[in-house]
Amino acid sequence: MKCIRYNSLHHRKGIIEMELSLVLVSKLMSMMIYMLVGYLVVRIGILKPRDSRILSLLAVWVVQPCMILKSFQIELTRERMQGFIACLVFAFITYAVWISLTELIKKPLKLDPIDQTTLIYSNVGNLVLPLVAMTLGEEMVFYGSCIQIPFNLLTWTHGVSVIRGEKTFHWKNIILNPNIIAVLLGLFLLLTHLHPPDVIRTSVEGFAQMIAPMSMLVVGMVIANVNLKEVFSFRKAYLIISGRLIVYPVLLLALLYISGFLKRCPEYVPFFLVPLLSFSAPPSSTISQLSVVYDVKPVEAGIYNVIGALACIVTMPMIVLFYQFLFA
Repeated sequence: MKCIRYNSLHHRKGIIEMELSLVLVSKLMSMMIYMLVGYLVVRIGILKPRDSRILSLLAVWVVQPCMILKSFQIELTRERMQGFIACLVFAFITYAVWISLTELIKKPLKLDPIDQTTLIYSNVGNLVLPLVAMTLGEEMVFYGSCIQIPFNLLTWTHGVSVIRGEKTFHWKNIILNPNIIAVLLGLFLLLTHLHPPDVIRTSVEGFAQMIAPMSMLVVGMVIANVNLKEVFSFRKAYLIISGRLIVYPVLLLALLYISGFLKRCPEYVPFFLVPLLSFSAPPSSTISQLSVVYDVKPVEAGIYNVIGALACIVTMPMIVLFYQFLFA
């Protein structure tokens, strides 16, 4: 009987791993098509590379806040709240470790602002949330939404300051940032069990669905102004992407294993799979958009986005497999 149960569980694990891989490939292929369209509209002459800034502004200030609000529209239970808090603490600790590590290695490795933010911030929104919904179930998206809190707070404070080369934060701009407001409003609605009217909710969901195509259109438009041979011959990209997709996630798993937390609290193993997917994802499209908005090496950010999206087809399933080997 034990053998049958073990085989059944082992078979189920294999199915989940296969689903993650297949859905990830499907999502990335769709994103590559979006990027190809952005590339073509510039190469054909319909739009110009500088027009990518307009789409970036719309994505950063309108579409992304709607995606954040949508992720908080779930039913709150005690079990979910406990898992949410655990994942939230885990996320803040992870970002603290990664920011500290990047600060230590930036001078020896001569990392510029885009290198640093690429290593730290992954694509936790428009890639991971749909992936979680299609493989682990809609109810697990809630744990992915909690990653939006530290991601947006840190991206719009630490991330922007690094990209702009400023050591101080403009707190007024941060507080009035639509993404930060969306996080706070989403938390308020979640804790008070309030829901916006159907008309507003429908509009928010409509805008939220635009995040993936709009983000990749921007990348394609930026890359269109560059020789594709230069994209894949940019040697530094392979070092940065290896860090983003392999070194940092493996370090995270090692620290998690050494801490012994999941051994003491195995009930959190399924929940932590969601932030693990988030932190093993390719470079954040938000960083690519911000590089365009602030005109800080947008081509370099676009190259990282393209190579990272292709490479994660292999790396993300490997990280998930390693996680299941350690904790399942």
